[in-house]
Amino acid sequence: MILIALGAAALWMAQRHARRPTDLRPARVRLVLIMLLVEIRSGQSVLGALQGASAALPDDDGLNRVARVATVSGLGDAVEHATPALRPVMAQLARAQRSGSPLVGTVRRLIEDDLSAERARRLARARSLPTRLMIPVTLLMLPGLVLLLYAPSLIGLYEDLLGAWS
Repeated sequence: MILIALGAAALWMAQRHARRPTDLRPARVRLVLIMLLVEIRSGQSVLGALQGASAALPDDDGLNRVARVATVSGLGDAVEHATPALRPVMAQLARAQRSGSPLVGTVRRLIEDDLSAERARRLARARSLPTRLMIPVTLLMLPGLVLLLYAPSLIGLYEDLLGAWS
């Protein structure tokens, strides 16, 4: 009976884990932002920073396309060609370039916003942990605790009953 419960709990957890999509997009955008910050702090222009980040991350097709479009027709047009993950970053960079505000502060703020959003997602997930652990704890630990607490008295009672019949 306990093995069936363990198997059912393991199957349930495996299905639950398989349904959860793995989203690497926030980490990828953060990496692009860090690359842009390094390039801009080293004295590069926005276009130079985009080209440097694109050269450092050759497998990111969205960043490569944005860098090419920004080089040819400017950051304003590159926003339209950006992937949904890079679109807010490109819009902020284009806005900062048009207004003349310091790009280092803009990119640093974008990184901090991204980190705070990630922290909020992780805290929300951690807050839901007790609810998610309720079924495994109930199925796996509670039967063992009941056996540990009541088994000695039940064995003693069983021996007393058998002793009375003998």
